[in-house]
Amino acid sequence: MIWLALGIVYSGGYALAGWMLQDQPTILSWFRAVALLIPPLTGAFVIARKRQTWSGCQLLFWSTIALGLAMSAIGLTGWAADDLVFGHETWLAWPAVFALFGNVAPLFALLAQPHRGPREPLAATTAVDIAGLAVVTGFLYTFFVTAPASVPGSVGSASPLLIVSELQQGLVLAAMIAATFAARRSPWRDTYRRLALGALVGFVTLTLSNFGAAQGTYHSAFVYDFTWILPFSFYPWAATFAPASDAIDPSTAEQDDLDRPRPWVIFTAVALLPFLDFGLRRLAPDEAFQGFRDMSTAITIISVLPLLVARIAAERVELQQAGSTMRLLALVIEQTQDLILVLTPDGRCRHANAAFCRATGFSSEELMNNRSRDLMANEAIAAHEIRSKVNAGGTWRGMVMRTRRDGTTFPVAATVAGLVDSRGIATHVVSVERDISEERRLREQLIHSERLSAVGQLVAGVAHELNNPLQGVIGFTELLIGAETRPEVRSDLQHVRADGERAATIVRHLLAFARRSALERSVADLNEIARSTLALRTYELRTGNITVQERYEDELPLVTVNREEIQQVVLNLILNAEQSIKSTDMPGTISLRTGQAEGSAFLEISDDGPGVPAALANRIFEPFFTTKSVGEGTGLGLSVSFGIAEAHGGSLSLAPTGRGAVFTLKLPLTAAMEMNRSDADVFAARPA
Repeated sequence: MIWLALGIVYSGGYALAGWMLQDQPTILSWFRAVALLIPPLTGAFVIARKRQTWSGCQLLFWSTIALGLAMSAIGLTGWAADDLVFGHETWLAWPAVFALFGNVAPLFALLAQPHRGPREPLAATTAVDIAGLAVVTGFLYTFFVTAPASVPGSVGSASPLLIVSELQQGLVLAAMIAATFAARRSPWRDTYRRLALGALVGFVTLTLSNFGAAQGTYHSAFVYDFTWILPFSFYPWAATFAPASDAIDPSTAEQDDLDRPRPWVIFTAVALLPFLDFGLRRLAPDEAFQGFRDMSTAITIISVLPLLVARIAAERVELQQAGSTMRLLALVIEQTQDLILVLTPDGRCRHANAAFCRATGFSSEELMNNRSRDLMANEAIAAHEIRSKVNAGGTWRGMVMRTRRDGTTFPVAATVAGLVDSRGIATHVVSVERDISEERRLREQLIHSERLSAVGQLVAGVAHELNNPLQGVIGFTELLIGAETRPEVRSDLQHVRADGERAATIVRHLLAFARRSALERSVADLNEIARSTLALRTYELRTGNITVQERYEDELPLVTVNREEIQQVVLNLILNAEQSIKSTDMPGTISLRTGQAEGSAFLEISDDGPGVPAALANRIFEPFFTTKSVGEGTGLGLSVSFGIAEAHGGSLSLAPTGRGAVFTLKLPLTAAMEMNRSDADVFAARPA
């Protein structure tokens, strides 16, 4: 309120000084010329100091007001000069054009709508619209300034200009009140309210001045001069406390802030110019100023046409920028690895990016004929949940199963949100998804590894607890056998010793699974290990009507392994394949193939037996798990082989196949790959 108080004090001081200098007209005129300049220039100065706090349309708003204040200062200076030279005390002369410009500037400034945010991309086109309005308004002012002092319907001297000034100030007041109401939930509400109060004070004081001018009682250095003092105090008050651009709450801005404004202002102004010229000449004919009016019309048209061209150019630049932004966004959407699907509210596909098409196997045209439920695998409940969440204006996050064109499915992590219009109605639904098939596989593999690790720790403890009693049983059984002479008792003791040794073997296998091997390792040839191990079962395979196919890579690099352990792994895999084929009571085939890939040598052993059920594939490497009948296996063969492979820094895995089972043993290549094959044979013959 300090600015308002200063305005009242300044007005009082001005009135007192005018009363004291009424007997000295020359000094009074100079005093008025200086004193009337201070109020508008103060407002312009405050706005100039705060210009760094605004940007975009908000800066344009205050710049337009500051320009209006400067025009008012020019008008008041011209009025003072006119008073000094010609003794015209009334403001109704040529300086009125500038004064009227200053009064109408806030109305033009409202085109920037600063309460909706800075909106920098719109500042240029809005500035052109304001300039076009200013040119047309100046054209109107020239007609009323040159109008005769008395026309039909006149109230008094210079009535057309009085009527225009009254209507204009009333329009500014109404616009400020409307802006205050429109920005009632915005930080700009108080700014508009202060400007509306200033417009109200200006309307009242201008009405008093115009009434005095119409009655012929108006004279300067009187209460009428408050019209040019008191209203101007509201501008620095409003500018001082106006919110900065970065203080605008984005939630208060409407969603269409960056929509291009319709160029109705400048085009309407250009279209109305001929009609205004014709109507005003009919309304206020004056032959004395006919040439001046012709020149005014020509200047106005010449001034508006460049503005029209500038507006079209600005529109084109905005369209190019918008088109460039749209192309960039489209490029980002198409090249992103995330799966993006746009749907209509009824579930029809509107757009799918390239990643979504690749993942599902559908083309864009095929997706346009599908509904969202056609792309989900038995997810009726999830689809209903997503639809209800999105229609309520929320965002749904979760996992859904997508269906490919070939009928297979894959999981995706999806984020689904609705695109709503200004009425809050969802017009489209956007789903941003990410294929998590690999993540789920890795998570299951991690869980499986953690389970094996836990089982290994448990097995190690149990094996140690069992090993000591077993050694005692076997030792005492040996002593009893040596001292026993009865054949039937010796036979029973030998059975006890055999079962104890079998149990001790199982314990050793458990310990081999649970801990890394510390046995000596040497450079070996995986081809030679596979051949020699297969030779151990050649007779059994031939008598079991099982065919063996061997494909060994000739230049397979060497590996650093414990020969006996790797031979045990190969033997276990051959035995599993042999027993799998024999379970079918049909002839079969076992294939051995070696090769290298990704820095490892591999041995692949496959069979055409019944294979491993998919539901059991993740459990076959667990200790004591077996698919064989009771009494036919301990369930430790694959688990021990898995531990040996990992102890060597390699892996043992079961590959999915349509028939039979395919096990792949991978071992890292040795650093001494330049060693020749004869050297490898020497190392292979060395005892471990």
